[in-house]
Amino acid sequence: MGMKYRDVKGGIMINDGIDLSSSSLSIDAVVLDCDGTLVRINRSYNACIIETAGRILSSLLGDEWKDFVDEQMILAFRMSGGFNNDVDTTYACILAALAYSKNMSSARADNKDKVYGARMFAYGMARHADSRGIASVEEYLAGIGKADAVKTARVHTGYPGLVGSSILATLFDELFYGKELFMKMHGIEPRFNYGKGFIEYDEVVVSNECLNTLHGMFNGNVAIVSGRSRIAAEYALRDLLNYFNVNASVFIEDEDKYVKRNGLKMDVVKPNPYALFKSLKAMNVKSALVVGDSAEDLIMARSASKDGYRTYFVGVYGTSIDAEKQRQMFISMGSDAIVENVNLLPRLLEA
Repeated sequence: MGMKYRDVKGGIMINDGIDLSSSSLSIDAVVLDCDGTLVRINRSYNACIIETAGRILSSLLGDEWKDFVDEQMILAFRMSGGFNNDVDTTYACILAALAYSKNMSSARADNKDKVYGARMFAYGMARHADSRGIASVEEYLAGIGKADAVKTARVHTGYPGLVGSSILATLFDELFYGKELFMKMHGIEPRFNYGKGFIEYDEVVVSNECLNTLHGMFNGNVAIVSGRSRIAAEYALRDLLNYFNVNASVFIEDEDKYVKRNGLKMDVVKPNPYALFKSLKAMNVKSALVVGDSAEDLIMARSASKDGYRTYFVGVYGTSIDAEKQRQMFISMGSDAIVENVNLLPRLLEA
C-alpha cells in the first residue's frame, strides 16, 4: 500500500501518517482481542484444530492423514481475513483434503504423496480465500469443478451445525474444553473426550503491569472482543479479567451460538464489526484503539470507522508461528502501528 513506518526501539513500528501518543489523539478506550494477543494459542487452539481434523480425516481416509494439518496451513487460512472461528478453519482444512483426494483412489501416487499433494492444494485454496471465509473457499472449489467435495465434507462433518448435531463442532469442543468445562458450557455428557482439554495449554502473555497501566490510561474503558467464549476467557485469564470492563466485552463464540440456535439472520463473527460496535456502545465511547493479531481484527477495526466512530488498529505479531510473515502482513495492510507483543502498548502510547 506504499505505507512508511518508523521503528521505535524495542519491537514497535508506527505508521508515519499516525501519531498514536495519548497526548496527540483523543482515544477513549482500548479494545483487545484475546487469542494471539492476550494469550498464546499454539498449543491450545492450534493443536486442537490439528487433532480434530486428524481424527476426522483418519476415519475417512486412513491413519496417514492424522498429521495432514500443520500450523502453516492454519496460518494461511487465518491470513485471508475470514477464519476467526477455529471450527471454520478446521472444516476448511478437512474440505481441502477431501476435495483433493476425491476421485484419486486409482491414482498411482502412494498415500504419503497424496497427503503431500493435498497439503499443497490446501495452501492454494487458502490463497483464494477472502474475508468471507468458508463461502469464499466453497465458491473456489465450485469454480474448479469440485462442488461435490463440499457436499461430502458437510455430510461427514455436520458443518455448520452446532454441538450435539455436528460431529465436527462436538469433537472440537470436547477436545478443547475437556470434560468438566464442556459439560459446564453445553450441559451434556461428552462422547469423545473424558479427560482434560487443550485449553490447559493456553499461555497467558499479557502482564498485570500492562493491564493496570491501560486501565489507568483509559479510565477503565478496557474491553475484550474475542472469538472465544466467555467461559474460555475466564478460564485462561482468571484474575486478570478484573482489569477489563466485562459488561462491554463481547465473546463471539457465545454470540454466534445464540444466533444459530435461534435461526437469526445475523453475521456476528469477525471481521464483521458487530462485536466491536456492541463493545463501544456499552462503554459509551466514540473512539478506540483496537489491538489484535489477525487480518480479521484489522478489517473489523477499519469497518468500524464510520457512523461517528473512529478506530485505530495495532497489530501484534510476536505470538504467531511465523512472526515475520505476520509483521509483513500488517505492514502491507496499513496497520496504524505494529508491536511485537501486547505488553509494549503502554510504551507505544507514551512514545
